Amino acid sequence: MHKHLWIISLLVATLCACETDFDPYIPSKPTPVVYGVINPDDSLYQIRLTKSFVGPGSAYDYAQISDSLFFQNAKVYLDTYLDTNPGNDTLLESVELELLEIEPRQEGIFIRQPNLIYQTNFHELNIRPEQYHNQGLAYDIVLQMRAIIPGYADTVTAKTRLKKPPRIVNPKAHYQKVYFFGEIPFQVEWTHTSKDNYFELQVVFHYKEILEDEQREAAVEWVLTGIEYNESSIPGGVNNFYNYYLRPDIFYSHIRATIPVDHEVKARLVRNIDFVILTSDGTIKHYNEIGELADDYHGATYSNLNHGLGIFTSYNTVGVYGLRLGQRELDSLAFGTYTKHLNFKNWE
Repeated sequence: MHKHLWIISLLVATLCACETDFDPYIPSKPTPVVYGVINPDDSLYQIRLTKSFVGPGSAYDYAQISDSLFFQNAKVYLDTYLDTNPGNDTLLESVELELLEIEPRQEGIFIRQPNLIYQTNFHELNIRPEQYHNQGLAYDIVLQMRAIIPGYADTVTAKTRLKKPPRIVNPKAHYQKVYFFGEIPFQVEWTHTSKDNYFELQVVFHYKEILEDEQREAAVEWVLTGIEYNESSIPGGVNNFYNYYLRPDIFYSHIRATIPVDHEVKARLVRNIDFVILTSDGTIKHYNEIGELADDYHGATYSNLNHGLGIFTSYNTVGVYGLRLGQRELDSLAFGTYTKHLNFKNWE
């Protein structure tokens, strides 16, 4: 999800796509580019504000110049609104973010440092559900980003609606075991009050590797697709139910795809499995879909900003952690077609 340099990367590709004997370019004002994906449960809230660039010569040279990437004296704000009266939102808070230099980027196209972000924290900005519950307010909050840039008449803005985490129905508790081969298929099921949602279901598989002279903890993860939606009537409305039936062939094939063969590993032992649900709106879905098309449809972009490009949205996560495999499931991991070459043992 961390694609905050996507539009600049596309511009670099565009400018370097062909070589000619002349160097045509159209002088223009840089476009503000924003990346901000906010989880209210985090302790820090960060926004990256950069700009596109174009000019004579190599785009790779511009990418190594700080002034080509960052605006001078820009200000970034996060505002919260209580959305109880559509069209007439009540402003609750407005917080100016602090410009900070963080750890250098990895070696690549863009300059390693300064690496600048705008940041605040949960003490300064109240966007956690419990902070509203404690005040007796409904958690129906709109979060707005504003960027004011010297020399630009228009303020760059974007909004996202903060959502409560879903309520997990199955598995019911962390101590439940994962059984694939029983009469009832294993499923992850949850409900949410809003139908305007985008979900991802992440599986995190923890295990131990035993080598000749040491042992080490390891984990792999993957995201499942094919989440089903159903609804049931309740007094005053409907319940929105989401579920994923995890078939054994899907589970074991993901393990095969994510864990490499390592001849130094003498044995592997399963630790536990986590199922983590990410909730957001359609912004992330559209952004990822368009990003996947960009190589085929040159210059394709998605943005939910006004007077700029990029993405600003929010998400949250909830999960069931530390589940164990049943004995038959351990046997299939150790001796089954998909994973027997990985040298798992059929005990924990």
